[in-house]
Amino acid sequence: MNASASKRLRIWRALTLAALLSSGTAGCANSPVLDLLGGGADLPPAGAEEGLIQRARDEDKVWPNLASVPPRPTVFSKPAERQALMDRLKVERGEDLASGAELEARAPVAPARQAPPTLPSMGTDAPPPVSAITIPDAPPASP
Repeated sequence: MNASASKRLRIWRALTLAALLSSGTAGCANSPVLDLLGGGADLPPAGAEEGLIQRARDEDKVWPNLASVPPRPTVFSKPAERQALMDRLKVERGEDLASGAELEARAPVAPARQAPPTLPSMGTDAPPPVSAITIPDAPPASP
């Protein structure tokens, strides 16, 4: 085995060991490694600066009972009320579409783009004289 392969193998082993150690301590709340990083079993006193890893605190120990089911609702809308609501929403949607179409019809149309003026070729060593460039006195009339 050559030196570069040996070096890569040592680096790979070190990274594997680091990954195993970090994943092994990730789920442990009472780990001394987590205590070194600022979280874990020995929490800092209140008001102290918090570390990198913060542990969940048991401040609110009231947990909901997930086995309980809330009672079935008793107040329902009637089918006629639901149909009236859907009809009203359809009418409002039609009015919105009609007003949008009206606004689009009234919107001003943008003027057509005009081709830029042609300039004399710049292939010579010296730039063209100012008199060779024609500049209009006023902008073109809009259609």
